Amino acid sequence: MITAKKIGNKIKLLRENLGLSQSDLAKKMNFSRGTITYIEAGKRDLETLELIRFSKIFNIDPASFLRDEEPAKISSKKITNQQDFLFSSQKLKNLILYILEKCGGKPNVGETVLYKLLYFCDFDSYEINGSPITGMNYVKLQFGPVPRAKEYNSTVNTMINNNELKIITQKYHRMIQKRYIALKESDKSILDEKEKNIINEIILKYSDMSARGIEIFVHGDAPWIETDNKEIINYNLVFNRVPPYSHNDHDADFMQAGQSDALKDLGPISKEEHDYYSSL
Repeated sequence: MITAKKIGNKIKLLRENLGLSQSDLAKKMNFSRGTITYIEAGKRDLETLELIRFSKIFNIDPASFLRDEEPAKISSKKITNQQDFLFSSQKLKNLILYILEKCGGKPNVGETVLYKLLYFCDFDSYEINGSPITGMNYVKLQFGPVPRAKEYNSTVNTMINNNELKIITQKYHRMIQKRYIALKESDKSILDEKEKNIINEIILKYSDMSARGIEIFVHGDAPWIETDNKEIINYNLVFNRVPPYSHNDHDADFMQAGQSDALKDLGPISKEEHDYYSSL
């Protein structure tokens, strides 16, 4: 059973993982330091909106506070902008080829649009399925998220050397555009059905946008907004998304989890209560 003590212990461990003092966390929450002390000790109950505010500070799913699990399971990794997902060069290669098959012929789909499509594919997959498609890191730059060069360039250069991909430059609307040309088909077996569904939805929603249009659009997405310039974007920031970027109502999930937990705590109804309600 989840208790105030367990929630307080989770908050303490998450706070320490971020290297925050009780005073630091109190300022972020607009609480007194003494209030944080009471919360972490399990001596003060928290309202739903307060737990949601804590979840935003810690970049975690709000519902994780209400899951009866050991705190280490949500705080065993230091919460930083660096992600620990296993990067798959094969997934990235086939994701690029798949996107190019579907929309690479559109005149607006140059490198800028491709970068944003890759970003949305990975971050939407993490929000919906709990894991990104490629595991690649993305960096916040002025004009939106871009793949981290260490992972991206290695894969793309290998594709070029293997005659799987060609990159050309051309003039497009008085600008120089880099275009990717697929020289082979993607291996559809590398991407599972859930991933392909997400990719297809991303292509449908965003592949007709101009480079400038998709840059402006991505500037409204919480992961980009809440990351410092030139820093790696934390995948957990998808839980701070709002429409039209979010795919799940995380606050509603949190409320539902809390209601479910409360019902479990009620236990079976007594005969006295049953007779009372029957007489109403």
